[in-house]
Order: sequence, then structure tokens, then C-alpha cells
Amino acid sequence: MAIITSPKGTHDLIGNEDRAYAYISDTCGIVARLYGFDPLTTPIFEANELFARGVGDATDIVRKEMYVFIDKGNRLMALRPEGTAGVMRSIIANKLYATNDLPLRYYYSGPMFRYERPQLGRYRQFHQFGVESVGSTSIIADLEVILLAIHSLQALGLENITTKINSLGKQEARDAYREALKKYYEPHLKDVCPDCKVRYEQNPLRMLDCKVPSDVELAKAAPKVTDFLTEEDKKDLEFIKTSLEEYGVNVEVDYGLVRGLDYYSGIIFEFVYIPPSGKDYGAIGGGGRYDKLVEELGGPSLEGVGFAFGLERLYHILNEEGKLEHTAVKDDFILVAIGEEARTSGYSLLTALRANGLRGIMNFEDKSFKSLFKIAENRGARVALILGEAEIKNEVVGVRNLETQEQVEVPFAEVINYILDLCEEYHACNCGCDHEDCDCDNHDHKCKCGCEHEDCDCDHEECECDSHKENGECCGEHHHDEKHECCRKHEHEKNHECTGKGKGRGVNCKKHEEKEEEKA
Repeated sequence: MAIITSPKGTHDLIGNEDRAYAYISDTCGIVARLYGFDPLTTPIFEANELFARGVGDATDIVRKEMYVFIDKGNRLMALRPEGTAGVMRSIIANKLYATNDLPLRYYYSGPMFRYERPQLGRYRQFHQFGVESVGSTSIIADLEVILLAIHSLQALGLENITTKINSLGKQEARDAYREALKKYYEPHLKDVCPDCKVRYEQNPLRMLDCKVPSDVELAKAAPKVTDFLTEEDKKDLEFIKTSLEEYGVNVEVDYGLVRGLDYYSGIIFEFVYIPPSGKDYGAIGGGGRYDKLVEELGGPSLEGVGFAFGLERLYHILNEEGKLEHTAVKDDFILVAIGEEARTSGYSLLTALRANGLRGIMNFEDKSFKSLFKIAENRGARVALILGEAEIKNEVVGVRNLETQEQVEVPFAEVINYILDLCEEYHACNCGCDHEDCDCDNHDHKCKCGCEHEDCDCDHEECECDSHKENGECCGEHHHDEKHECCRKHEHEKNHECTGKGKGRGVNCKKHEEKEEEKA
């Protein structure tokens, strides 16, 4: 029987790759929450009309790339090709604009679908993280969304990001620009590609984004949008450029930048990053303002601004640079059980260790020690628990430290506490880090002096706890005065979401950033 393969343009996320995708999305979500955004999840399929009206009939997405089907109720449906239209539909259908303060701030993450040619970092089922800020006409809303995106990329460990910006102008500017483009392209219509002939009638701005070489050359001499921008449009573009430069952002005004969705107006932007290898992944994200989208979908007259990242491209870049290694998960132990009696007794021990937060497995069939220890090596296990006929008889468990290869026998009654103590210094916790050098607050550390942080009364000079010491002095919260800057995250405000600095994990809190600046 023939093997059923995955559909062309799709791929399975397995194990550590799936964890890495979740880490990327979660990190962006942490930043979004710091900016006051809340999660919003919409269905992966919607009425086809939503995307035809929202994304635009003239776009390649609607004309050639959408997965469209008729359901059993004879309704024309489509798998979502992007996230913004669905969020707008949710805002309108649930009247979120009437029950919440404006601007509305939401973020989303999940799979999208486009029938296009698979290429590096691009699939037919792909994943996006995006945000939408709806209900403010202030240019500061645009600045905030751009900074949120840059902050997210920096939280993932990416630096030297180039932010390209442009303006499509207000409605009157866009109308005048469209007419100028049509006048320019009219004598060349016989030479442009078939797609551009359609774009000419529906949205000539899209002709500037054509990838056909002859059309690319033709676009170089086309009128520039800057010739049609109002003074307010120019002022907004200059404000974004100047503000980003003041925040240390590498910004470039690209007057040829055109986003691929018809609903954009005003400020638009893209984020470009070239890794050290020089491999060009294209834009890793982008977005812009939309002034008519909510209204065109049947809602009130509300403007919005948003962006989206392609998680596949971010994954490939971060993986290439070794910035996802900390997301990999290893086993704390493997229980090597020889014989049915050992497996019966061993499973009780296995369950007890798992209940105490340790990750591990046990063999269900007899195999050679060599193959079982090879499995332990492949899974990165730190400890092997050996249970056979002799161990059952003597009521002990053989415990081998797989890093040092030291092995001891531990009585049944003591083995759980022994393993917990052995694994404690590098027990993999929920934050994905190791206890030995972790600086997050997702778990309770015991310091080397044997105390608990909250009630430690050890002497400043003799305390060996790395977390208590800072410049030779203990920084436990019970010791320092109000002016002493503690490095512990328990000092943070109750609602402050810090994921700890270092290793590219999450977002450095303000207190940590200030401290790093002082050291510099």
C-alpha cells in the first residue's frame, strides 16, 4: 500500500521544532502583553466573502492563492490566508468597539493557508504572529506597533534589524496616485504580464509589486507616491522616521515599498534581517495602517494599524544562529528495568518521579544494556536508574550519573529523595532553562548554602548562594534597604512580566536593563 505523504508545501512540526515555534510565539506574546495587548483567536476558516472584501479582489492572495471550498450547508468558505480580516470580523461581530475602551489592542498566533510556490521559509500552511491596534487615528499608534514588533525581534535575540517605511497617503493622495499610475501604464499594457493587466483595472498600486523582471524594470520609471502625499502624510512619515532613529532603530525610507494587501493606507513598514550567513529570507514581517477596513466589513468608521511576522522565517533564522538551543528538552532520567517484576515495581517509581516534576521514561520490553543506554544518550538523560532481579532482591536501585558515570546503590525508601536531590541543580523547568544557572522566577531555587531565599538568614560574607550575592553582598530581599537594587525577580511589581535576562529568553525587565547600562 502506498505511503500517504504530507501535502506539498506543508511540513510536520515534531518535538523540539514544535517547542521552538511555541517559544517564538510565546515570546512575542509576552512583549505584546507588556504593551497592553490581549489575545484573540479566530477560526482558521471564514466566509470567503470576508477575505474577498477585506484583503482585496485584486490581490494575488484572493485571486490565486486562497483555499476555497463549499461546505455541507452550501456556503462558500475559505481557509484564512492572513489574520487581520478575521480579527476585524470578530471586533465587528462581537461589538468589541462598543464594550471596550479604544484603541482595541489584540494579538493572535496560528496557521494561515496560501496556495503558492513553496520556497525558503515559506509554506502553503504557515504560521503568523500578529497584532492589531484599532480605534485611534494618532500617528503614535503606528509608532507603538512598530516598536512592539522591533521589541519582539530583539527579545528573540535578533539585532541589526532594518525597518523600511513608506506612506501610501490618505485617501485623496491614493486616488490621485492611482490615476497617475494608470496614465503611466496605459501605453505599456500590451507589454505587462497577464496579472498586471488585471491589477491595472482593480488596483494599479499592486503593479509596482510585480516580480516579473520586465515589469520590475517598468516600475522603476513609474510615478512616485511622494509626489502625491499631502503635507500631513509627509509630516507623519517624517515623525515615524525621526522617532525610530531616536529609539536607536536602523530605519530606511523606501518609496518603492508596497504591501501586498489592498486595505493598507498611510504608513506601511517591513522588517528586514540578513543573518551572518548572508542568506536572504526576504522580509520577516511587516504591516501598516488601514483606515477603511473595519467600515468596509460592515463595522463603524475605525482606523487601525497592525503587523504580522512569519514564524517559519523567524525559526530558520534563529535556528541557523543557534538561538533556539535552550528550547530543546532533555530527559532527567531513564529507568532501565530488566524483567517483568522489575518493570512492575519500576513503574511505581517512574510515576512517583514524574509526580515530583521529573521527566523520564522506562523500557517496556527487555533490551540489551547497550541499546538502553544508547536510548538514554539520545534523549539526553542525566541519570539512569537500574532495576533488575538482584536490585529487587536487595531492595535497592542502581543509580548511575550519566555525566560522571559514577554509580551507587540506593535503598528503595530513599531513592525518590536521592534522585530529586541529584537532579535538582539542573532540573529542566517550565521556562526551558537549567536550574544551575537559571535567573528566572518560574521555580523555587535552593541555594548552595542550603537555605530558602524567602527566609534565608545566612551571613552576608559567608553566603555562597549566587542568587543572594551581588558584588560581594547578599541581595536577598530581607537584607537590603530600599535604595539597594536587587537582582531577584521577586522584587518586581506583581503584574510585571519578566522572563529573566540572558540566553535570548523573553524580555529583559526595565530594572535589569538599567543595571546593564550602569555596568557599561
